Amino acid sequence: MNKRRINGIFFDLGWTLERPADDDWVLTSCFFEHIGKERYYAIEEAKRKAALAHANQPLIDHHLILTLEEENKRFIEFYRDLNASLLLGLSNDEINAIAYDHTYNFSNYVVFDSTLNTLQKLKHLGYRIGVISDTWPSTVPQQEEAGLWSYYDCTTLSCFLGVMKPNPRMYEDALEKMGLPAEETVYVDDLTMSLDAARDYGINGILSSAPTGITSHKDYPCILQPDGIFDVLKELNGGTL
Repeated sequence: MNKRRINGIFFDLGWTLERPADDDWVLTSCFFEHIGKERYYAIEEAKRKAALAHANQPLIDHHLILTLEEENKRFIEFYRDLNASLLLGLSNDEINAIAYDHTYNFSNYVVFDSTLNTLQKLKHLGYRIGVISDTWPSTVPQQEEAGLWSYYDCTTLSCFLGVMKPNPRMYEDALEKMGLPAEETVYVDDLTMSLDAARDYGINGILSSAPTGITSHKDYPCILQPDGIFDVLKELNGGTL
């Protein structure tokens, strides 16, 4: 049997192993229950994008968030800012309810059909599995509830480091925890910016095209579902898994 070239798999979470139930990570079903999609999208697109960027900036600038309670408070500020910028007319109670739902309602996330079986098969084949993801403390109980957390050998979550991709600390932390040479690992992410940064460390990239549906990319092999990784691994490993 050929010796495997790849022995470790890093996954992003969003649009790689799971997706938002309402197709947006912050504009949840609860948000639209209070606002209404028709009303929200009647607002000029440029104004909406600017308001979202403004509300999101403090979450980027001060990204070290260690507890669910702190996460909830930070998203109260996020939705309060968005409400003020777009004159949405939300009450404090409504803002609190939307933020609470964002933090504690794990049905806001939908695991892809092949995710669990893919992790199980990778583990059975002896691969080490890691996560590199920009996310929040609620990810841990959400992934536990989804039955995925126990399959990860290591995790690098941005909120616990205080930086986000493509900051080098994300990849350095992940490689240190994985305990394998970078060239023996692959990273699956839906953003080429993140894959480019990983490639600088010698990590092989795979593009998750779940949000776009594309089937080819000039720099990276593409997979539509998590189980697409097996064809890529077979190619990288010279015909063996």
